[in-house]
Amino acid sequence: MWELSALVRRDHDDLDEAVVALIASITPRRDLADIFDVMRLGLAVHIIAETRTLDALRARHYLPDAPRRLIEHVRDEHRRQLQAAESLLAVCPGSEAWYAAALELRIALLAHATGCETTKWTFQDHLGADERRWLAADYASERLRALGITAPLALAHELTGNAVRLPALQPVQGARRRESRPH
Repeated sequence: MWELSALVRRDHDDLDEAVVALIASITPRRDLADIFDVMRLGLAVHIIAETRTLDALRARHYLPDAPRRLIEHVRDEHRRQLQAAESLLAVCPGSEAWYAAALELRIALLAHATGCETTKWTFQDHLGADERRWLAADYASERLRALGITAPLALAHELTGNAVRLPALQPVQGARRRESRPH
Protein backbone atom coordinates (compact mmCIF):
# COMPACT_ATOMS: atom_id res chain seq x y z
CA MET A 1 0.00 0.00 0.00
CA TRP A 2 1.32 3.42 -0.95
CA GLU A 3 1.98 6.03 1.68
CA LEU A 4 1.05 9.62 0.97
CA SER A 5 4.71 10.62 1.17
CA ALA A 6 5.64 8.12 -1.59
CA LEU A 7 2.98 9.50 -3.94
CA VAL A 8 3.92 13.11 -3.19
CA ARG A 9 7.63 12.33 -3.58
CA ARG A 10 6.95 10.86 -7.02
CA ASP A 11 5.21 14.09 -8.05
CA HIS A 12 8.07 16.16 -6.62
CA ASP A 13 10.57 14.07 -8.61
CA ASP A 14 8.57 14.54 -11.82
CA LEU A 15 8.37 18.30 -11.27
CA ASP A 16 12.08 18.51 -10.54
CA GLU A 17 12.87 16.57 -13.71
CA ALA A 18 10.83 19.06 -15.75
CA VAL A 19 12.49 22.07 -14.11
CA VAL A 20 15.94 20.55 -14.64
CA ALA A 21 15.05 20.36 -18.34
CA LEU A 22 14.09 24.05 -18.21
CA ILE A 23 17.52 25.04 -16.91
CA ALA A 24 19.61 22.50 -18.81
CA SER A 25 21.85 24.10 -21.41
CA ILE A 26 21.21 21.16 -23.76
CA THR A 27 17.44 21.77 -23.91
CA PRO A 28 16.64 23.44 -27.24
CA ARG A 29 15.18 26.92 -26.75
CA ARG A 30 12.27 26.01 -29.02
CA ASP A 31 11.23 23.27 -26.52
CA LEU A 32 11.29 25.43 -23.37
CA ALA A 33 7.74 26.77 -23.70
CA ASP A 34 6.24 23.31 -24.17
CA ILE A 35 8.21 21.83 -21.26
CA PHE A 36 7.15 24.76 -19.11
CA ASP A 37 3.48 24.25 -20.01
CA VAL A 38 3.70 20.58 -18.99
CA MET A 39 5.50 21.49 -15.76
CA ARG A 40 2.84 24.12 -14.93
CA LEU A 41 0.08 21.57 -15.43
CA GLY A 42 1.91 19.04 -13.24
CA LEU A 43 2.47 21.67 -10.56
CA ALA A 44 -1.20 22.67 -10.62
CA VAL A 45 -2.35 19.04 -10.35
CA HIS A 46 0.02 18.42 -7.44
CA ILE A 47 -1.08 21.56 -5.60
CA ILE A 48 -4.77 20.81 -6.09
CA ALA A 49 -4.42 17.21 -4.92
CA GLU A 50 -2.26 17.99 -1.90
CA THR A 51 -4.34 21.00 -0.84
CA ARG A 52 -7.66 19.18 -1.11
CA THR A 53 -6.30 16.12 0.67
CA LEU A 54 -4.88 18.14 3.56
CA ASP A 55 -8.01 20.30 3.78
CA ALA A 56 -10.16 17.16 3.98
CA LEU A 57 -7.91 15.81 6.72
CA ARG A 58 -8.27 19.05 8.66
CA ALA A 59 -12.05 18.97 8.22
CA ARG A 60 -12.35 15.33 9.32
CA HIS A 61 -10.21 15.44 12.43
CA TYR A 62 -9.16 17.70 15.21
CA LEU A 63 -5.44 18.00 14.63
CA PRO A 64 -2.80 18.95 17.18
CA ASP A 65 -0.62 21.99 16.56
CA ALA A 66 2.19 20.23 14.67
CA PRO A 67 0.07 18.84 11.81
CA ARG A 68 -2.00 22.06 11.58
CA ARG A 69 1.14 24.20 11.31
CA LEU A 70 2.57 21.78 8.77
CA ILE A 71 -0.55 22.07 6.58
CA GLU A 72 -0.33 25.87 6.65
CA HIS A 73 3.37 25.68 5.81
CA VAL A 74 2.62 23.44 2.79
CA ARG A 75 -0.01 25.95 1.60
CA ASP A 76 2.54 28.80 1.89
CA GLU A 77 5.12 26.78 -0.05
CA HIS A 78 2.59 26.10 -2.80
CA ARG A 79 1.86 29.82 -3.01
CA ARG A 80 5.59 30.54 -3.42
CA GLN A 81 5.91 27.83 -6.08
CA LEU A 82 3.08 29.32 -8.13
CA GLN A 83 4.61 32.78 -7.82
CA ALA A 84 8.00 31.43 -8.92
CA ALA A 85 6.39 29.70 -11.92
CA GLU A 86 4.51 32.90 -12.71
CA SER A 87 7.76 34.86 -12.86
CA LEU A 88 8.83 32.76 -15.86
CA LEU A 89 5.88 34.14 -17.80
CA ALA A 90 7.37 37.64 -17.74
CA VAL A 91 10.64 36.71 -19.41
CA CYS A 92 11.68 35.35 -22.77
CA PRO A 93 12.33 31.58 -22.76
CA GLY A 94 16.05 30.92 -23.03
CA SER A 95 17.12 34.36 -21.83
CA GLU A 96 19.40 34.90 -18.86
CA ALA A 97 16.38 36.11 -16.87
CA TRP A 98 14.53 32.90 -17.84
CA TYR A 99 17.29 30.69 -16.46
CA ALA A 100 17.51 32.74 -13.26
CA ALA A 101 13.74 32.50 -12.75
CA ALA A 102 13.74 28.77 -13.56
CA LEU A 103 16.48 28.25 -10.99
CA GLU A 104 14.43 30.13 -8.38
CA LEU A 105 11.49 27.86 -9.21
CA ARG A 106 13.67 24.80 -8.74
CA ILE A 107 14.85 26.11 -5.38
CA ALA A 108 11.22 26.62 -4.27
CA LEU A 109 10.27 23.12 -5.43
CA LEU A 110 13.27 21.50 -3.76
CA ALA A 111 12.61 23.33 -0.50
CA HIS A 112 9.05 21.99 -0.55
CA ALA A 113 10.14 18.46 -1.50
CA THR A 114 12.70 18.40 1.31
CA GLY A 115 9.85 18.76 3.80
CA CYS A 116 8.21 15.55 2.55
CA GLU A 117 10.01 13.46 5.19
CA THR A 118 8.96 15.87 7.94
CA THR A 119 5.37 15.53 6.75
CA LYS A 120 5.65 11.75 6.75
CA TRP A 121 6.98 11.61 10.31
CA THR A 122 4.53 14.21 11.59
CA PHE A 123 1.59 12.27 10.20
CA GLN A 124 3.01 9.01 11.50
CA ASP A 125 3.20 10.52 14.97
CA HIS A 126 -0.33 11.98 14.92
CA LEU A 127 -2.43 9.75 12.65
CA GLY A 128 -3.28 6.07 12.70
CA ALA A 129 -2.39 3.65 9.91
CA ASP A 130 -5.96 3.68 8.53
CA GLU A 131 -5.98 7.46 8.32
CA ARG A 132 -2.61 7.50 6.55
CA ARG A 133 -3.91 4.96 4.02
CA TRP A 134 -6.98 7.16 3.51
CA LEU A 135 -4.70 10.14 2.86
CA ALA A 136 -2.77 8.25 0.17
CA ALA A 137 -5.98 7.06 -1.51
CA ASP A 138 -7.50 10.53 -1.31
CA TYR A 139 -4.39 12.13 -2.82
CA ALA A 140 -4.39 9.67 -5.72
CA SER A 141 -8.10 10.33 -6.32
CA GLU A 142 -7.66 14.09 -6.15
CA ARG A 143 -4.82 13.92 -8.68
CA LEU A 144 -7.11 12.14 -11.12
CA ARG A 145 -9.91 14.63 -10.49
CA ALA A 146 -7.51 17.54 -11.02
CA LEU A 147 -6.39 16.08 -14.34
CA GLY A 148 -10.03 15.94 -15.42
CA ILE A 149 -10.92 19.57 -14.76
CA THR A 150 -10.68 22.16 -17.50
CA ALA A 151 -8.76 24.88 -15.63
CA PRO A 152 -6.33 23.32 -13.12
CA LEU A 153 -4.02 26.36 -13.06
CA ALA A 154 -6.87 28.70 -12.10
CA LEU A 155 -8.03 26.28 -9.40
CA ALA A 156 -4.49 25.91 -8.00
CA HIS A 157 -4.32 29.70 -7.67
CA GLU A 158 -7.74 29.79 -6.02
CA LEU A 159 -6.83 27.07 -3.50
CA THR A 160 -3.59 28.81 -2.48
CA GLY A 161 -5.18 32.24 -2.22
CA ASN A 162 -3.39 33.65 -5.28
CA ALA A 163 -5.79 35.87 -7.19
CA VAL A 164 -3.61 35.96 -10.29
CA ARG A 165 -4.44 33.76 -13.27
CA LEU A 166 -1.50 32.56 -15.29
CA PRO A 167 -1.58 33.52 -18.98
CA ALA A 168 0.00 31.33 -21.62
CA LEU A 169 3.76 31.57 -21.98
CA GLN A 170 4.91 33.59 -24.96
CA PRO A 171 6.90 31.56 -27.52
CA VAL A 172 10.55 32.19 -28.22
CA GLN A 173 10.95 34.68 -31.06
CA GLY A 174 11.43 32.91 -34.34
CA ALA A 175 10.47 29.50 -32.95
CA ARG A 176 7.43 27.68 -34.19
CA ARG A 177 5.04 26.74 -31.42
CA ARG A 178 2.17 24.37 -31.60
CA GLU A 179 -1.13 25.79 -30.58
CA SER A 180 -1.99 24.45 -27.15
CA ARG A 181 -5.46 23.46 -26.18
CA PRO A 182 -7.32 25.58 -23.64
CA HIS A 183 -6.65 24.43 -20.07
